[in-house]
Amino acid sequence: MKEEIHLLDLPIEKTYIKLNDNFRERFFELSYNKYNSWNKLGKSLGVKRADTIIARNWRYGDCCTPLSVILKISKEINISINEIENNIAEIKFKTSLNKRGGSSGKPIINPNLPIIINEDFMEIIGHICGDGSITRSSPHKGVSLRYVNSEPILIESFKEKVRRVFGNIEPNIQIRNGGNYTRDNYCLQYPTILSMFILSVFDCQSNELKDAPEFIFDLPIRAKCSFLRALFDDEGTVSVKDKAITIGLKPIKIVEKIRSLLIELGFNPSKIFMSGGVNKIILCRKEDIILFNEIIGFKHPSKNEKLISIIKNGWKFNRYINGEVKEKIVEIIKDKKTANLKDFAIILNRHPETIRRHLNNMQKEKFIISKRENNEFLWSLNEQT
Repeated sequence: MKEEIHLLDLPIEKTYIKLNDNFRERFFELSYNKYNSWNKLGKSLGVKRADTIIARNWRYGDCCTPLSVILKISKEINISINEIENNIAEIKFKTSLNKRGGSSGKPIINPNLPIIINEDFMEIIGHICGDGSITRSSPHKGVSLRYVNSEPILIESFKEKVRRVFGNIEPNIQIRNGGNYTRDNYCLQYPTILSMFILSVFDCQSNELKDAPEFIFDLPIRAKCSFLRALFDDEGTVSVKDKAITIGLKPIKIVEKIRSLLIELGFNPSKIFMSGGVNKIILCRKEDIILFNEIIGFKHPSKNEKLISIIKNGWKFNRYINGEVKEKIVEIIKDKKTANLKDFAIILNRHPETIRRHLNNMQKEKFIISKRENNEFLWSLNEQT
């Protein structure tokens, strides 16, 4: 499992950088001293008009230098890649090498290299897997990273996380409103260089192919929780009435990974079920709701308010999910041989009519059988089944 993303993880031929002032002067002075001529240096690098491009544009930081050139020179003058990473003032990406300009969109200013794969990084990934995307449909025009949400707090949090993880960069922001929008939707769009860092460790897909990174299971608990919080902020819903947290997405793979992560963290999510064309899972146990608040939580203000309301109001009884009522009924019958409706209601702390519906369904499925004695039904296991 990678813990960091370095310069060499990027597509070298299309990555362009600008070095810090003092380091840049020393770097090109050493390279000049190696050849005693800008033209000879340019010839060794395959750069025409070396007096202009190397001696002026690159040496004085008038424009970014191809990373491939920096790496060639660094080998000649014995400067390590780590030293280069620590002295980058700007980094950007060029999508088409046969065009002038050397970049696609804004650069990252003072990038935080190497990029650390920590809880902040995984919160960004969680949002990309939720309401975000990395668009690769027209790579010659750029590979943009987008995040769309109507909640300003999530938008500001995403911007801050990007700055903290990658460095100083501001997105282009579009506001979508009118028509079917009941609230303003903010669309953040970041340049290709940000996408390249992420794609170097996570093959982010869109639509039905959307998935979560496999390496999430190898990360510390805090990173897993940050990833899940972002997804639940984007795709989760909270019902105070049902005392439940639900998350749903169309792609089945990502929902399976979310469920596996929750189980690994000590939750008891429901099985995956389809509703409204979306694959969903539910957390509805008291223990799960409390644990969710303790280790994951919401940044989304209204969802967080509902979560706190559930916990504040409390529970009259523990809920069972995922067929557990049937399992408990079978356990009671095995212990007592036969049991009546009152026995089940007392042990399970449920209303008798609720238990009766479960018993009738289990009898239809031939798990159990009943017989009438002294004006009441006694239930036992169906030995034939």
